[in-house]
Amino acid sequence: MKRYITTSLIAAVLAFSVTSCSTGEKQATPTDGCREVLGTAGLKWAQEEARTDGVERGGVTMAELRRQYYRQMNPWKPNSQRWESEVCTITSTEVGDGKKLTIEFGPSSTPFDFDQQQKTPDGTVTPVNADVKLQQVKDFKNVTRYGIYVKCKVSGTSPRQEIITPLGGVLTDTLTGGASDAQRVRHLLRATQAVVELLDCENNPSVPATPPA
Repeated sequence: MKRYITTSLIAAVLAFSVTSCSTGEKQATPTDGCREVLGTAGLKWAQEEARTDGVERGGVTMAELRRQYYRQMNPWKPNSQRWESEVCTITSTEVGDGKKLTIEFGPSSTPFDFDQQQKTPDGTVTPVNADVKLQQVKDFKNVTRYGIYVKCKVSGTSPRQEIITPLGGVLTDTLTGGASDAQRVRHLLRATQAVVELLDCENNPSVPATPPA
């Protein structure tokens, strides 16, 4: 399923795959997108904050994320609609509990300087440095979406591509109820560092490990 990226950070969701095995064979363990973007410490944080052992993880692998990203960017068209790929979803399996954490990335349809083009941009926008911008927006259910925009120049694209079509990411979290905004943004930044390295951005954007004070 795909939902296009907008300024209010409504992101696309792609179904995640599950591997199967024949009877009597050990089931193969797929590469875990959550482990790739959150790391061991991030997974431990999510598990502890969820306060339940009943969680399931899924999402596309980083290799698949890269393939989907470049499929949208080659050839690059400034006005194209784009979607984000769900690289991690951690869902509570408790009966009647719909809590989950998702992390998504993709080429943004919202330009890097969107907050300068609008008199009153949605939510709270926090410039981090010349390459990175954060945004927090509450949806109609009063759930905060933690967004990030990164200038990521893709090889072979036209000048200003990294401004017109930056890398976009969003973390949505109803799983870790006791977590602070700063904790969630820190994990989003950690995930973004991994994705920036994966995509080989020509301009080498600087993504910090912690949010601004």
